[in-house]
Amino acid sequence: MEDTDVTAKESLLAREDSFIEIHQNILLSLENVGLVLTDHLVQITFNSKNPDPIELMLEKKAEIYRVSYWDGYAVNEYYDYASISKAIKKLNKFSIKAVENISKFGIK
Repeated sequence: MEDTDVTAKESLLAREDSFIEIHQNILLSLENVGLVLTDHLVQITFNSKNPDPIELMLEKKAEIYRVSYWDGYAVNEYYDYASISKAIKKLNKFSIKAVENISKFGIK
């Protein structure tokens, strides 16, 4: 039975191609980048020796899509969107930012 108080949000799996494309674009520059994709979560992890590696996430919550960026050290950013399209655009921008930062500073 569905909760009628919750706005129905599009499943992340419905946009699977977009997330695979973002992951593939990252793999053009870097190796060893993991992708987890479920109905409610997209997680891109830049695998390294760091116990808390660089990570990008898009989470489907009840009324929003939350996009977050963790740089593996100190910077944690997140944005909430009502639109999945805007959330995917932000996830893509975060992926570009992560690759650029790794190119500048390396990955530990």
